[in-house]
Amino acid sequence: MRDPLSGVPLASLVGVNMAGLIFTVIGSLAGVAGAFFAWIAVRPRWKSRVKHSAVAAPSPKKGAVGHAYDVFVSYSHDDLDWVSAFAGRLEDAGLRVARDEVILKPGDVLVHVVEQAIRESAVGILVFSPASVVSGWGRQEYAAMMQKSIEDGWRFIPVIIDDVELPAFAATRYYVDFRDASRNEYDQRVAKIVETLRNEA
Repeated sequence: MRDPLSGVPLASLVGVNMAGLIFTVIGSLAGVAGAFFAWIAVRPRWKSRVKHSAVAAPSPKKGAVGHAYDVFVSYSHDDLDWVSAFAGRLEDAGLRVARDEVILKPGDVLVHVVEQAIRESAVGILVFSPASVVSGWGRQEYAAMMQKSIEDGWRFIPVIIDDVELPAFAATRYYVDFRDASRNEYDQRVAKIVETLRNEA
């Protein structure tokens, strides 16, 4: 029996159509299999990228952006006169300085306010003197600042104003020594701290 249009035997046409159909099915299956195995290969990297972007989002830049203060200053109240003059120089340079006279208001819970000020400052300064190294509050602030420095890479600057042995962790930092500094030396060291704080911002 022949096809009335082409005159080709119907058996031949059926064979051709079946072969085409088989090749089409095989091609489609190969495409699906290829897409599946490509997805399997890419999936771990895609999941890792999604997880990384969700969990390890970049933290805000230190300093003026993302911080309430440019620097937190810890000290003993026995050294208030020196610290007030020093902090005044930083403030005159346009820096936001967190110290208890600035951050505490009547009725505040001291530990909460100080902890928040440390957390919201771009840099920490601890003024070392014989009074500060034996101060209970000073030791607590030192511990909090060193932990933040070690764990978060937070900049911690020891400032020495009198003869005192630095604690071991503080001694690993490059400190600023104001002992017996002349007026010119004092100005130069303050300027260096101001420059460092601005660079952090």
